Amino acid sequence: QEVEFLSSSIAQLKVVQTKYVEAKDCLAVLHKSNEGKDLLVPLTSSMYVPGKLLDVERVLLDVGTGYYVEK
Repeated sequence: QEVEFLSSSIAQLKVVQTKYVEAKDCLAVLHKSNEGKDLLVPLTSSMYVPGKLLDVERVLLDVGTGYYVEK
């Protein structure tokens, strides 16, 4: 049972690590030159609405369980 629990925990950590790396990569491409550009904002995994990038200095990061951090 403990081995299964540890395996599950490792798998969950890998998922979180992947999400962190993806977020870091996305932040790396935000530049002042992109301000004002059109983009698609995801509402669900399959629904998007048009938007405009207004401020590349402030972003919200999902840290889990409904909590967000402004950076």
